[in-house]
Amino acid sequence: MLGRPDSKMVRTSFFPCDGFVTGVGESALLQQVTTIIRDIEAAGSSRLRSRASHRSLIAVMTAFGVACTGAGAGTANPQAPAASTPHGSPSPSTAPEAAALAVRSVGYQLTAPIQRSVAVWDGGVIYIAGGLDAADTTVGGVFSMDPTSGRLTPLGSLARPVHDAAAAMIGGKLYVFAGGTGTGSDIVQAFDPATGSGSVVGHLPVALSDLAAAQIGGVTYLVGGYDGTQPRSEIYATADGTTFSTVGHLPVGLRYPAVTQVDGRLVIAGGLASSGPVNHVYTFDPSSGATTLTARLPAPVAHAAAFTLGGRIYVVGGRNASNAALAGASEIDPTTWHVEAEPPLGQPVADAAVAAGRRILLIGGWNTSTSSKVLRASLRAETAPAASHGNGGSRASKSEGGNVYAAIATKRLRPSVANDPSFVYVPNGLPGTVEVIDPKTFRIVRTIDLGYRSFPEHVTPSWDMRWLYVDVDGTNELAVIDPRTGKLARIIHGVEHPYNLYFTPNGSKAIDVAEYYDRIDFMDPHTWKLIEPLTLPCNGPDHLDFSADGSYLLIGCEFDGTVVKVALKTMKVVGTIHVGGLPVDVKLSPNGKVFFVANQGLGGVSVVDPVTMKVRGFIPTGNGAHGMAISRDTTKLYVTNRLAGTISVIDFSTRKVVHTWNVGGSPDMVQVTPNGSQIWVSNRYGTTVEAISTTDGHVIRRIEVGGDPHGLAYFPQPGRFSLGHNGVYR
Repeated sequence: MLGRPDSKMVRTSFFPCDGFVTGVGESALLQQVTTIIRDIEAAGSSRLRSRASHRSLIAVMTAFGVACTGAGAGTANPQAPAASTPHGSPSPSTAPEAAALAVRSVGYQLTAPIQRSVAVWDGGVIYIAGGLDAADTTVGGVFSMDPTSGRLTPLGSLARPVHDAAAAMIGGKLYVFAGGTGTGSDIVQAFDPATGSGSVVGHLPVALSDLAAAQIGGVTYLVGGYDGTQPRSEIYATADGTTFSTVGHLPVGLRYPAVTQVDGRLVIAGGLASSGPVNHVYTFDPSSGATTLTARLPAPVAHAAAFTLGGRIYVVGGRNASNAALAGASEIDPTTWHVEAEPPLGQPVADAAVAAGRRILLIGGWNTSTSSKVLRASLRAETAPAASHGNGGSRASKSEGGNVYAAIATKRLRPSVANDPSFVYVPNGLPGTVEVIDPKTFRIVRTIDLGYRSFPEHVTPSWDMRWLYVDVDGTNELAVIDPRTGKLARIIHGVEHPYNLYFTPNGSKAIDVAEYYDRIDFMDPHTWKLIEPLTLPCNGPDHLDFSADGSYLLIGCEFDGTVVKVALKTMKVVGTIHVGGLPVDVKLSPNGKVFFVANQGLGGVSVVDPVTMKVRGFIPTGNGAHGMAISRDTTKLYVTNRLAGTISVIDFSTRKVVHTWNVGGSPDMVQVTPNGSQIWVSNRYGTTVEAISTTDGHVIRRIEVGGDPHGLAYFPQPGRFSLGHNGVYR
């Protein structure tokens, strides 16, 4: 055995159709334990007991019966050498290096130039209102625009023409707040797209122009502005569009700030203070009312556009102190607040209306004259050699709203983990150990002993990637590993049956997946105190993923074929769907539109629409489809077929299997290496983990680790934050 002295030890593993198998020593004869139920009961309060003595025993035994028929009863041998039989003809190349901002023409223009208008998404259309035309005349027309074709439809007019206003959709109507008509105004206008009528419905506390707006949940926030004498610092909040409360202040009054939101916070970048443009980046937390200076742009700017794309904040264009339009762009990482300059825009632009929805569009604007152009902001791969077929293809994943995995399409590590040693952490259920492997030498460098039959299930990176939590199901504990040393740091007690562990995208909550109780527990990730338990209307919840906007999750319930939708704000069930089979791992598509659910009982991947909660397709992969991972370039999905001993590669763009690799054993959980050249998998019914080439699917190395290896984690990894499990990042 690599990296560990020879030793005598007893190993017990469970094989479908064979029952529990016990071996002594490295090459001991295997002895079959025929009384499966009795041995499962002996596992006590473990995952094995939950899968058999729980009320879902019939479903489990039925699934194993299907597996025996499909895979061949009595033939499982997880230690047998695996033959790799890749399909297709891979070509040698490497993965893309990173994702960069691209701002280009969307392919159509407005029918007339406009600047300083407002633009708001609503469903599948964009509403554009007000602004200054080519003659610098304030206008009040309202149009709907098809974001795909660019077709403009006149709907009517605002009650009063206005420019330099702010806007939001509230209750199906377009609300336009304040704005200039030569001087600032305090009026609130509502326009009903259904009737084409506009009216004045309220008043702000003060007359303003040059303000900005952003929505978080059902609340619209108005930021800064100009009262005719000086820039203002107030941040107003309104839920209905007509009643306002002052919820915060900027440290300095600002006109023309660029405003967006991320993770439940406002981000205010640049703006025009009394002294001129500033380069400050502030965050405003509505829960505390605190405004914090978090970063600085490379140069002062006002009249810029801000938006959130791929989980990062971008500030583009604007005007400098000389009032000249700018072509600069900056990227802000909201986890570290590190600012990087992006490639400049094709041409300068200022005072464009930002429509942020399924796409990010910059509408109109100014560059020495008023513009009719419409630009689209998206993420693209930076210049680098194309990825191999096995590594995921050469195309970047495309979506109308950007790639939710853009931050992992790089080999670069965030600075806080860049110096952490690379290890593969392998939890072994029955032995109760975590084997720490050096992936360069394929040798075990450390064994962390958590106690026999303690059943560590997954190794979960914390949201900020500072710690690794070993989910010790059998002892109701989280064992905390310091990834800077690869050693056990402490034990957290009182986390009930943590079969799996996740973190909400904003990092505010941990989610203990207590499969044994058919429950998920929302917890404080700092104190580990229970916030809210939620019993699910299903049997055997174990894996989940989150929506692109972080408002809900979808979780698979393995024992009864159900997928459940849970709203994160209310922590309540808001939908269910019966997909059949045994749904296990769950992954959001790169464009954020559908979820892929590995279905062990059906032998493939169910494609679920989270809005309608309907199955939109099924992709056959192989017997026992179980675990999934995103390729480094985010164009492919790796699926482990645990009972077939294969790994399938699905192309996201076609939703078809492009490769099937015969790797042998019982591949379960999977991790992609930071450079994308390998995937590492655990053989759940065996005693090994495998490193597999993503070029052609051949097994590079098979490493003995101990019985019942499960949710291994390769750490550190690219990404801005961890969603948990065994290492899922965005």
